[in-house]
Parts: sequence; C-alpha cells; structure tokens
Amino acid sequence: MNRNGLTSAIGMGLNLFSQDELETIHHGACHILKHTGVLVESQEAAERLSSAGANVVKKGSNRLVKIPEWLVMESLSSVAKSVTYYGRDPEKDFFMEKGHVGFGTFGEQVNVIDLDTRQCRNTLKEDCNSIYSLIDALDGLAWCQRTVCPGDQRAGSQAVHNFHSMITHNSKHMTIGMVDKRSVETIVKMAAAAMGGMDQLRERPICTCSCCVTSPLTLVSQFCETLIAALEAGINVDIMAMALSGGTGPVTLAGTIVQTLAEQLSGLVLAQVVRKGANVTFGSCSTIMDLKTGLTSVGAPEWSLVGSAIAKMTQFYGIPCRIGAGVSDSKAPDAQAGYEFTLNALPMALAGANMIFGAGGLETGLTFDYAKLIMDHECITNIHKLISGVIVDHDSMVLDLIHEIGPGGSYLIHDHTFRHTRSQSQAVVFDRKTRTQWNQSTKGRDIVERAYEKAKTILKNHTPFALRPGAKETINDLLEEFEAGVTKENQGHGFSNGSH
Repeated sequence: MNRNGLTSAIGMGLNLFSQDELETIHHGACHILKHTGVLVESQEAAERLSSAGANVVKKGSNRLVKIPEWLVMESLSSVAKSVTYYGRDPEKDFFMEKGHVGFGTFGEQVNVIDLDTRQCRNTLKEDCNSIYSLIDALDGLAWCQRTVCPGDQRAGSQAVHNFHSMITHNSKHMTIGMVDKRSVETIVKMAAAAMGGMDQLRERPICTCSCCVTSPLTLVSQFCETLIAALEAGINVDIMAMALSGGTGPVTLAGTIVQTLAEQLSGLVLAQVVRKGANVTFGSCSTIMDLKTGLTSVGAPEWSLVGSAIAKMTQFYGIPCRIGAGVSDSKAPDAQAGYEFTLNALPMALAGANMIFGAGGLETGLTFDYAKLIMDHECITNIHKLISGVIVDHDSMVLDLIHEIGPGGSYLIHDHTFRHTRSQSQAVVFDRKTRTQWNQSTKGRDIVERAYEKAKTILKNHTPFALRPGAKETINDLLEEFEAGVTKENQGHGFSNGSH
C-alpha cells in the first residue's frame, strides 16, 4: 500500500464527542431529512430519489424531498468504506481510511500574489500550470486540488481548461468541480486518454468530481447534473457542504454541524441511488459568518471545530472525508496567516480528517500565495511528525545502546545516530540556526522571501511524471473540441467569442 503524503494518526489524537453525542448528531441529521427535507431542483434526481423510497412533493418549480432514515442507513451501508485516490503516477496513490491524514491546497482562488512582482492580480491559466507543477513536486501534499481559476478563459470552459492544466502538469489524484454534464464528459475523456482508455480509468479513477450542496438544504440542478454524470462515468464524487453559521446555517455550532451533515447525507443518498457502492467522500467548508462584518471567516477557530466534528462523524460512519482548514483571512503571508493555518490545520489532523485542504490560501480563500504554500508545506511536515506520535518498543528504547554509552558518554558520533538522523524533523525554510549563522545564510531575507525563492527553485527544476505516448495530443484535441462547442453556444446566444 502506497502512503503518498499521509500519516496514520496512531499517536496523538483528538476526541471531540462521546459515542452518545455522535449518535445524537446522526439522529438529528436524519430528523432533518425526514421531517424538513431538502429542496431538489432537478426533476431527474427527484424521480430517482422517489423511486428509491423518498417522499417527493412538488414545491413551485422544484421538489421537496423527504428522506426516511432507513434509506439513509441503507445508503451508508452500501457506500465504499475506504477509497484509494489514484494518481497518474502509481507511486502517488493516496489511500484513505480511518486514521490516514493528508493535506492539499485550497480552491478555487481567483487571485494570486505574483511570484515576480509580489502584486495581487487575477489568476490566469499559466498560473494553473505553475501551481499544479509545484503541488506535484511537494511530497507533503497528498493530492492536487483545483487551486486557482484560469480567469483568462471563458466561464463556460474554465473547468475543462483547469483540468487540462492539472492533468498535464501534475501526476497526483485530482479533485475538481466539473460544472455541468458536458464538462464532466470531456474531463472524463481527458482522464481516460491519460490512463489508456475508459476501462483503465474505471479501474484506477484518477479524478474526483466535487459537488457542492447549496445551504440551507438545497440540491441545485448543477449539483445533481454533475453528480449523476460523474457517477455514471465511474469516477469518485465528493459531497461538499458550505453552511455559514449565522447566515446560511444556525448560529449555534451544533446546529450548523447537524445541518451540514444532513446536506452531505442527502447527497450520499442520491449518489447511492445512482450507483450503489460508489465511492463518496464527505466534504466540508462550513464555518461562521462574522456577524460584525457579514463576511465569511475561515481563520476563526469555529472553522476547525465544525470541520473536526464532520471528520468525527465520517469516522462514525466509516467513510472518508475532505475538510477545509488552514486558509487565512489575512491578505498577506504574514504572522496572522501562519497562526491561522496552525490553529485550524493541527486540530483537524488530530481529529483524523483524511484530506485537509487549505494550504496556500489567503483572503478567505480568494487569493493564492506561493510563499504561504511553501511555509504551510513545512508546517504540514511537522504536523505529520506530531500526529505520528512516539513508538515505544524494545527497538526504539535502545536500552543496549544507552548501556553501551553509559553515564557521561556521547551519542553524537555513534553509528546509531548517523543511521537515524533523517528520522528527525527538518527545517527547510523555517530557521533553527544561531543568530550569526542566520545572518550569514539569509543575508537579511525574511522567511517569506526565502519561501518565494524556494518556490521559484522548485518550479525551475521540477518535471512532472510524463503522460503516456499520444495522450497529450488527444487531451489537447478534446480541449479544442470543447472550446469550439462553447464558442458556437455563445454565438447562438449573441455573445462574442471573447465573452466571459
């Protein structure tokens, strides 16, 4: 079993709820689904749920769907309990089960702090290429998230352009919101070309379609369309909920947690109705709306509290999760950004969340920064070290070695120390030198500048895992074909070719 970018949390851990409290949250979510229900915009999705045993009532142009607890439990029993997030490079497969923790970037950010000018600007497709190559190179990142938006491409084709950048500049598993059925179909064909065919893709699905529930309790047409198309193509889905406590969710955290879980379960039920046994991951970005400003806050400790609760509920169910944590509300890679990353990412890791995404994110997830990603990555390696804990056994206690060295001796030049040097945590852009050494080595450059330089060095030297022969040409042809369709559609609606 490959262990790309993850740690088994067998050492330090976080117990947030008792078994009774976990069951109480579960029954609360089931109560919401049975008595309050979810609004479903898609007629096809509502009909599928009705056929499976849900109660569907017409409500305006939409349908109110009430899901009985037995259908929730039946769906939970059929969903995959462990999922391998396959990469193009088999060495970068990411295996998710209880206790396995991995990290990734935030997405989809629309701004970037330029690596050369240090100015904040809108993201371009070229930024996608660079960032996905950097993600590919950083061993502490377990998969590749749709991190930034190719803002220089038309809105209707941005998802496909984004995946084009991901699959040509990255070899880890890829998660991306696929927008609509046509985009799903093209993205799946691109992935199949990279894997050598549809059969090979179904055997090793290298991408996951992220489907976002609209809070409170609404499955919009886009959600239903992309989820159904992705599952029928044989790839994984991620049910993402993003309730804002005090805005689109109750102001009490327990209320936001139970609503978030109900939203995720509604998506899970639909997924299992569409394809029984399908791989489903629960995703959460639920946090608070800062009621002083009316803005979302992801640097607040409540983000980690809600996310940790969802992580514990997914462990209760025995299914994987992907939880947001580590983005900062700060506008620069400063002390606030560092504090907020650690404040939220560390508890999430201790809670055992399988996938923790937020590295590199600033300004509530609007802006990506290279230096923050490099600094977050080093923090991630330290978190991995921390949650691994301390192994206590005969070999690790080295009683014979301690006896050999004896009182007053030194371990520094002993062969045992040389053989285990790399077992210690390492400082790369963080600093552990004396002040004199620090002055000499940094020449006055602070950690942020050193992190930008580290990013530049990696991008200059890294070459992603090669695509199989002929795959790049096929993928490029699929992109051109998709773009031609978007152009024709826009012209049919009276839009110019350059319209966004």
